[in-house]
This record gives sequence, C-alpha cells and structure tokens, in this order.
Amino acid sequence: MSVSTSMKLKNLCNLLAEKPNCDILRIYLSRHDTSLLRHAILVTIHRRWSANPPYRLTEMGITTYDRLEVNQGQPIMPGPHAQNLLRHVWSLHLIIRPYAHLESTASGLDPFHFGTTIFVSEEGALDLLHQIWHQPMDDQRPSNGFRPIIYMSFGDNDRVGKARKAAFDFDPTNFTTTIAVLDAQIIPQQTKITRRADATFEYLLQQFKISVFHVENAGNAAMYATIIAFLSALRFDLYASLENKVGKPGRKGHSSSKAARSVIQALMEWPTPAPPFGGTVYCWRCGSDAHNFVECPNTDLVCSRCEGAIHQWRKENAGTHMEGLCVFR
Repeated sequence: MSVSTSMKLKNLCNLLAEKPNCDILRIYLSRHDTSLLRHAILVTIHRRWSANPPYRLTEMGITTYDRLEVNQGQPIMPGPHAQNLLRHVWSLHLIIRPYAHLESTASGLDPFHFGTTIFVSEEGALDLLHQIWHQPMDDQRPSNGFRPIIYMSFGDNDRVGKARKAAFDFDPTNFTTTIAVLDAQIIPQQTKITRRADATFEYLLQQFKISVFHVENAGNAAMYATIIAFLSALRFDLYASLENKVGKPGRKGHSSSKAARSVIQALMEWPTPAPPFGGTVYCWRCGSDAHNFVECPNTDLVCSRCEGAIHQWRKENAGTHMEGLCVFR
C-alpha cells in the first residue's frame, strides 16, 4: 500500500504544474502508473449563485471519478466516446435549502438528469466537500495519509467562488491534498477542439454532437464539464483512425459503433445513487419535507417583505416562499 505524505503530495503537485491541463487529465485517465497519481480522485465542482444580492450559493454540482475503482487503477479501453470511463463518474446535485427559493420560478427549478437532487444545509455541503478532500489512503491505517485530489471546474466558475468566499468558504486550492487544478473550458482549446478559450457548454458539446439539457442546473453543468474534459483530453484515443488522422470528433475511430448522444442518454438512464444524507424532498415555499414546491397546496403563501420591496425581482420572487423562510432579515 502506498503512503501519502505532505512532501510526496507537494512533489507530485510541482511535477504536474509543469504540464498543460489536457496532458494531466490524459495521463491520469489512460497511462499505466504505479505512483501516487494512481490513487488520485478527480473532482469536478460547479456552483450556482443567486443572480441578485445577497449573492448566495443556491446549488452545487459535484462529479467524482476514482481511478482505483476502475480495473484496480490500471488503464482500460475508454470505449466509444469514453463510455467505459464515464460510467464510473459519480454525479451529485446539491440544493442549499435556505436559498433554494432565490432562483425559483413558478415551475420550480431545472431538473437534474444524471442522478438524484438532494437538499442540504450550507454546513452539510461544506462537510461533504471536506470529506471528499480528505479520503484516507487506507481506512484501516490512518497514518498512510490522504488520497490526492485533482480539482476541475469550468471557466470562471471557480473564480466567482473565490470572490464570494464570505458567502461559502471553500477553496480547494488551500488543501495540501489538491495536486492539480484543471479548467474544463481550457482543455478543448489545448487539444484544438476549438480556438476559443471562452467557449460555452453548448458550443463545446455541439462539437461532439451532444445535445445539452438544462445546463443552468449546477449538477448537469458539472457532468457536462466532465464529459467535455474527457472527450477532449482523449480525442485521438477516441476518434483518430487512418481515415481521420486529425481525430475529428464523431462516429469515427474507436467511437464509430455508436453516436455520442446515445452514450450520454445511457448515462442519464443509469444515474448514480444519492448519498446517504440530505433529503430528496423539500418545499421552499412552506418548508415542508413531505412535498416539493410544485406540489405545495399552500399556494396562497406570500412573503410580505418581498412583496413590498422596491426591487422588482424581489416582488416577482415573493410567491416562492413564506416570510419565515425569507433570506432578507
């Protein structure tokens, strides 16, 4: 069993810092490795904040990929459009209970397509993140240290999170277990999928012939970011052939047997289970755990504070919660 120490993590971090994001991800996913990197966990986080003050974290999407759980850490054939790897991605969508109503419409919130949505407190969300970032190398031997984490986000989502530290204080770069920080928006540019460094989810997924559904949902966004990164980093492994030497994405090379959209549809139909905490049902209008917002019978409940506010967006949001659940005190 390998041992993880602060010095080993630092040395690995310094080694990876010399490489572009696309190479780090490709090495992690596909290269034979017996070093500490084989024990790393890839974690993608996407946060959604309220559009208006107070800027609160309303949702968070998390995906994790544990290389050790796939063929005991040894590389495998990725399969068409990396389906053999993507099947092992655990996808999670958290909604922060106190602030759920801030982005609500009359029809509720956008649906999550890759797993189960759970409602948690801010403390619960922070506790989960700290657990992810501090996973022991060996449950029976705590002295063996913690497993390395490769942290990935998309575009400026991480920068916004750092700027709003007072609202939700979690910065993955502060932990010694973080050995690399990747940007899923930059990886397609590095692998020449696009020339743009600011390409949107919709544009990037279109390059792989993948349709996008409800990307405003933070859980979907985290999974789409993971998909974009995997397909981009493994571009030539997945799509290159004698007839397609440039590795243009599509039904080509090792991905000729099926369309990318069918792989993504299969992921949606085989979602990962929810963790054993939080609740799967919550109404942010009345605070009940017995029904959701759309099913709430208390449609006459209105927040008088927001109804009488000077800002139009607060007036429009008044019918989504009762006064006792309002974040404006």
